[in-house]
Amino acid sequence: MVKLDGYAIPMIMGDLKLVIEALEEKYAKNLAIDLESIDDEDEVAQICEDMDKLEGLLAYLKGEFEKYYGSYSATKVCGDEE
Repeated sequence: MVKLDGYAIPMIMGDLKLVIEALEEKYAKNLAIDLESIDDEDEVAQICEDMDKLEGLLAYLKGEFEKYYGSYSATKVCGDEE
């Protein structure tokens, strides 16, 4: 597959920002889970593994966003609330 602008599928700024926001929401939900209250060790391990993957993916996507569009936190796209 030919890579365009660093992505396998070209993404406009708004699309990329929506993906990042969705992943941030998933990460926040995982952080809110009280791992001590879960009895199943496999489930706890899976949640921790998901959080590690999300951290890495978010860092990569935010870095790519900043490389192409500037600061992630300062960038507004159509539809963003003020």
